[in-house]
Formats: sequence, structure tokens, C-alpha cells
Amino acid sequence: MDQATFEGLLGELQRHCRADAALPDLTAEAGRCDAPIVVLIHGIGGNARHWADPIGLNPDDTWLFDLAARPRDGRGIASSPPYQPGSVTAWTQVLRDAGFTTVIWSQARPDDLLQYATAEAVTVLRAIEERVFAPIEQALTTGGGAAPPLVLLCHSRGGLVARAALKELGPTGVPHLRQVVTLCTPHRGSYMPKLAAAYNATLNDTIDFDSLSDRVPGPFRRLVDQRLEPLLEDLANRVRVALLHSFGALAQGPGFDELDPASPALVALADGEGPLPGVRYASFGGTDPTFIHFYLVAAGRAVHLLATASAFLVGQLARLPGVAGAFGGLAELAGGDSAVGPESSKWPEAFGAPHQTVPLNHMRALIDPTLQQAVLHTLRPEPTEAPPP
Repeated sequence: MDQATFEGLLGELQRHCRADAALPDLTAEAGRCDAPIVVLIHGIGGNARHWADPIGLNPDDTWLFDLAARPRDGRGIASSPPYQPGSVTAWTQVLRDAGFTTVIWSQARPDDLLQYATAEAVTVLRAIEERVFAPIEQALTTGGGAAPPLVLLCHSRGGLVARAALKELGPTGVPHLRQVVTLCTPHRGSYMPKLAAAYNATLNDTIDFDSLSDRVPGPFRRLVDQRLEPLLEDLANRVRVALLHSFGALAQGPGFDELDPASPALVALADGEGPLPGVRYASFGGTDPTFIHFYLVAAGRAVHLLATASAFLVGQLARLPGVAGAFGGLAELAGGDSAVGPESSKWPEAFGAPHQTVPLNHMRALIDPTLQQAVLHTLRPEPTEAPPP
């Protein structure tokens, strides 16, 4: 199939999904007609711009902050600044530069039950098979060649959406699917929504932030001595709000409740589930729970006080009776990506999926160049063996 015909099929797919499938912002951008078609499924509380322009969104909706930068202005408690425009490369650009085709859309109910996002994913995958691959296969019967592979790339809960959609479709529903890659997906669930809610309600009152004042050097001592209580109260409130955004979006709603490792939704998803024949699976997990720094700012200088999450905060929570046991050993904050624990980001054993870790937090998976290059390496088709002489 020639490039122009391929681009026409994608244009028809986009028109159909926007008009008939009630997915008004679905975008299909053509790469090379022989390169993978990558369907990107965003995470809970997100939207299509998480893939296309994450730092163009309000940081309050993404909690994407530049951890290498310090605040320059203000007085009192301040936090890491957001990324500057042009400082990172979005996933759609990375894939486009590699010649891949991308399909993205915004879930209509991104923080609601898994079933709603799953229904949309099923609709998109069926439309791709019917409106892109079926005409390609028909053309190939006369012209020869092979259809491009279909790939799913999923962030956060998007991986659970993919699993649920593929379980519903089965191998005959997506015959061109060749690979599924998940980034920071809570395959085994996450305790963070429940922990953040508990911290918001009661646990924040038990954390002792007073010891952090010992980190303040001499020039800032007067400010601390004069305003210690209000400063610590401000810091405590900022930490409380931050934990509620460990998934980027505010972790409140029925979709977040389903992420509990023992939820009926996750139990039902795993029941009878298995890999599809001919499909490769892979996962990537983050191992840096820090997603924002807090500073004491005065006279144009900034002194680091606390990272969220941090060893200080994990230690404070772990000393509270019953907290570690109730929230999975605090794995998401102690060694995960702030939202997903290190073991949970792996596919279930039945899928036999290779797993790689990257030192990043949950939302930085949307922009991290090391992760992007590792995924590109995974997505490139495996070389075929040369025929015997």
C-alpha cells in the first residue's frame, strides 16, 4: 500500500471515531505505512495531551515539576517550578520522529470506573482493525507485502484499560496486535489513593515536621524563629496536597477506589486472563518516588527542606502503628514511583513479560528521554533470521 492511501485510511478512522464513536478529540497521525501503528492509552485522570503536550497543561493537573530546578522568587515555603516550554519532548513527537503512526484520544470519564475507559479502547481497536487493517489486507492480496504491526503503549491505569479491552476482544478481535508496553502501570494495584485519603483525613496531624527546621542555616534562622509555626503549617499542608496528586490528577473518585489491590475490579480483571498468542508484552517501572521538592525561600536564596515523597516522610509514616501493614509496606513511597510500587509495575507472571526499571517518578514517565529511548528499542520490530544459504 502506498503512503497516500495509508494516510487516507487514517483520516477516515479519525473522522469515524470523532463523529460516530463519540471520541471528539481522537487524533491519528500517520508515520511510514510500513512502521508500527501505536495506540497510546493515557492514565487515570489524564487526557490525550499527556502524550502530546504534557508540560503545556496546568501543572496542578499533572504535577510535573522540574526537580533539577529551584524556585527563584518568593518568600517562605516554595516548591519545584514546572518545566519550561521546549525543555522536554512529548511521546507523540518521539514516535513521529521514529516514523511510527500514533493514535491518541481523551477518555470521556478518565477518573471514573475502569469499564468506561475499557469500552472506549475496545471501540478504537475495533475501528482500527475494520477501517485501517481490513483495507490494507485487501490491498496486500494483490500487491503483496505485510501489514504494519499494531502496538499498544500505555501509561499508568492505561495498562489496566488495555488488559481489560484485550480480555474482552480476544485474539480474533485484534489479529494485528503484536506488542503491548506499559509504563508505571499498577498491574497489582496501588495503595496510594487510600493512603493519600487517610493522610488527608487524619495522618497528617501525626507527622512531626519540627525537626526539619534544624536543616535551616544561619542566614535563614531569623525567618524560621519568627515564623516557625506558620511555615511548618504551610509545609504540612503542601505535603498533604502533594500526596493527593501522586498520580498527577487528584486521587479521588471511583476509578481510584478500584486501584486498591483487593478491589473487585482488579480481581475480576485477573480472573481467567492470559496472554494473547503472538503478542509480546513488556513493562517499565519507576523507582524514584520524589515528584516535588519544597524549599524555604528568602532574600533570593532557596534552602531545600523536604522531598515528597522522601525518606523523612516514609519514616514518619512507618512509625505510626498499623500504617505500614495497612498500606502495603508503603512500597509506592519507599521504592516505587510515588503511585505504583516496584512489584506492581510488572505484568502478571502468566504474561512472561520482561521488565525494566528507570529512576523516575510516576508522571515523569511522560517526558523522560531515557525511558523514551528504551521503549523505542523495545518497539522496533525484532530482526528476522536470514534464510539459510
